[in-house]
Amino acid sequence: MSVSKEDFKVKINEVAENLYLSHFYLKNHEKMTEQLNARLKKYQPLFALSRMANYEAGILRLTRAYDKNSLGLLKIINILQSEYRFWGLPDILDDKQLKEDKKFVTPEENELVDGLMQLRDKVISHTDNKLHPRKFGFDIQKIYGGKLIYHNNKITTEEIENLPPSEKEKRLNQASNNLFLAFEKENNKILGKQVPSFSQLYELTKKGNEICNRYMQKVEIPPIELKLEGID
Repeated sequence: MSVSKEDFKVKINEVAENLYLSHFYLKNHEKMTEQLNARLKKYQPLFALSRMANYEAGILRLTRAYDKNSLGLLKIINILQSEYRFWGLPDILDDKQLKEDKKFVTPEENELVDGLMQLRDKVISHTDNKLHPRKFGFDIQKIYGGKLIYHNNKITTEEIENLPPSEKEKRLNQASNNLFLAFEKENNKILGKQVPSFSQLYELTKKGNEICNRYMQKVEIPPIELKLEGID
């Protein structure tokens, strides 16, 4: 079925919006994580829930842009490639660039995209029974340096609780950061597949935005910058 130029503009704008929102949901999650680690006891549980909601929203928006079975980057490239001559446009596409872009956005060609889909399918959108219950490959007690207790709505140890206030906060913040890094490392592999690290998620948002902008400009749509006041 043919796609008009006007319809294509609507479709590519939708993909661009998913990439843009994904980038800033993830940015917001990152900044909220920094705040949570620095001032753990000052934040209510709702803050932590909101932080994780930003993470999941960022992942889901990103996978929409890279899903080969729905309206994503691969479908956008294929539509433009097959239809642009019928829109009265000159020969505007670079075959070498097309191949590079298709390779980047295709899960079978790019392990980052493949891992992103694995993260969505096995953890966020669905729960694979092979993942639960799970045994972590690290010892939380070692990270905190003693037997764990739950005190004043936070994980701590008796040794840490008996420290002077400034030293106590320093130890708790360090332990919290170390635990976060341990979880991130642990979650980098799901059912035998490598999933993107947090910095690699930004690689996917930025490269996806670059590809989207390239083809938006082919149909006279201004490029989108990944900038948002107060976040980036």
